[in-house]
Amino acid sequence: MNDLFANRIVITGTNCVVTLSSLGATRETGEPYHADTGGASVWWTWTAPINGTVTISTAGSSFDTVLAVYSGGSISSLSEAASNDDEDYDGGVYTSKVMFDVSVNQIYQIAVDGYGGDSGTVKLSVQLGPLVPPPQAPAWSLRDPYGVMINSSAYAGKVIILDFWATWCGPCKAEIPDYVFLQNKYRADGLVIIGPSVDSTSQAVIAFLATNSPALNYQVVMADYAVQQAYGGISAIPTTFLIDRQNLIRRKWVGTQSRSTFERAIIPLLYRDARLACRVNGNQLLLSWPAYAQSFTLEWAATPTGPTWSPWPTPPVVANGTNTTSVPADGMPRYFRLHLQY
Repeated sequence: MNDLFANRIVITGTNCVVTLSSLGATRETGEPYHADTGGASVWWTWTAPINGTVTISTAGSSFDTVLAVYSGGSISSLSEAASNDDEDYDGGVYTSKVMFDVSVNQIYQIAVDGYGGDSGTVKLSVQLGPLVPPPQAPAWSLRDPYGVMINSSAYAGKVIILDFWATWCGPCKAEIPDYVFLQNKYRADGLVIIGPSVDSTSQAVIAFLATNSPALNYQVVMADYAVQQAYGGISAIPTTFLIDRQNLIRRKWVGTQSRSTFERAIIPLLYRDARLACRVNGNQLLLSWPAYAQSFTLEWAATPTGPTWSPWPTPPVVANGTNTTSVPADGMPRYFRLHLQY
């Protein structure tokens, strides 16, 4: 049985469907909680044969599944690529689905678990198609609950989490503390969270904002029918869109997501220009990179594959939004990287 990560089953191709039972499955030592829940996981491994957009689903399974996809070759070195609890919680679809872009020859580890450790018959499908160009995010002008007009153009050049929600939606409210945390942490580096409410009255939203703890630190607007249709029709909430600095929709999630899912998705968009530049100055090498509110650590190793990377001992000098540090040209081989802890 593919209960253990080491016993994961190999699946291949661009269109495959497998079925098995997860009865008796367990959670092994060091295994992450998939979509922040679980306890009875089974594993597969799949290598992308081409670049493309993959859809992985547990539709047809007999129980409330959770699904997570990772890169990494051991249980202790997994890095999440995507995860989902319910495909459509409000619509009563408790199986799971993720869709994301993959790279040729990249190996992906797929875990299917049950909400709260539930188990049963698992039906897993993997469908890979051509890369889907990300669509432009529709522009909008909406009033906040107090009647002030807010325009999407005010957030040009930002990374945006656009979350359709309502005050009466339990799963929506469960995400609010994570949004407050993320907005506090990444605001200075260009993250904007916007919450279009589908409540029928602004009075309900005003009352909620006045009493909710934690207090919302991000923009709330009232979503009209036109903007809901412009974003493909909001049939279930929360429905959340991730929009990059070029105003392209990079992700869409339906249902509650974990803070880690959002954080892993926004970081590549926030810091895609975080690159090391270098130049020789006399007998020194000067390394520079953009200064962000979230600090990158300059690390070095004697070989490009490590195994040990250590912080460079000389702290950078910050000037005009740039970090600069110097390295003596002493003939010793050194390799450098930027590391962001999150």
